[in-house]
Amino acid sequence: MSNLPTSWQEPKKKALDALVNNPSQSVSDIADEIGIHRTQIHRWLREPEFVEMYYERYMVTFGARLPKVLTSMIREAEAGNVQAGRLVLEHSGKLIKRVEVKQRQSPFEKFLSSDATIENISEADFEELSDEIEVMPKRPEKPVQPPSEAEIKREVIKQDLKNKKRREARQWRARAKAVNVLPAKSGRQTPKQREDWKTAIIEAEKRLKTPTKK
Repeated sequence: MSNLPTSWQEPKKKALDALVNNPSQSVSDIADEIGIHRTQIHRWLREPEFVEMYYERYMVTFGARLPKVLTSMIREAEAGNVQAGRLVLEHSGKLIKRVEVKQRQSPFEKFLSSDATIENISEADFEELSDEIEVMPKRPEKPVQPPSEAEIKREVIKQDLKNKKRREARQWRARAKAVNVLPAKSGRQTPKQREDWKTAIIEAEKRLKTPTKK
C-alpha cells in the first residue's frame, strides 16, 4: 500500500482514514470531528490523487474483511441455504446468471425453484449451468455533482451560526464557574430552564459586585 504524500496536511490524512474506516459515516460528521468544513472534503474527493489513495486503501480494508464474510456464506451454503450458495459461486466466478429475454427458465432457475439444496448439485448440473455464464457489463457510475455556490454559502452560514452558539455556551459556562453556579444540566433543556440558569449567573455576579454592608 502506498504511503501518503508528504505534502498532505494532518486534516487531509484524517479525512482519508475516516472515509476508509467508517464508510457509513457522513461527510458532515467527519468534517465536524476533524474541525473543517465539509466542502473541503468534497474538494479533496475531486482530486485524482486523493481519490486514488482513497480507493487503494479502501480495497485493502475491504479485502481484509472479505474472508470472514465468505466463510459465513460458505457455512450457510453447506447448511442448505441456496441463496448463500449462489452468492458464493458468483463471487468465485463459477456462476453469473444471464438476463434472458425469452420466457424460459434457465437450469439454474429450475434448480432454485425445486426443493434441492446446494449439497445435491452434481458435476453434470454445473456443466449444464456453464452455458449460462456471461459477464454482465458494469452499470455506469453517476458523476458526483459538486456543491453549488448557494449550497456552499448556506453551509458557511450554518457553520458560523453553530460556532457562534458554541462560543456563547463556553462563555456562559466560564461565567457560571467564576461565581460558583452549578453548570447547566446535561441533555436538552427548555428555553425557560436555560433562561433561569442564565438569570442565576447574572444575580450571582451582581452579589459579588455589591459591597457587603456591615
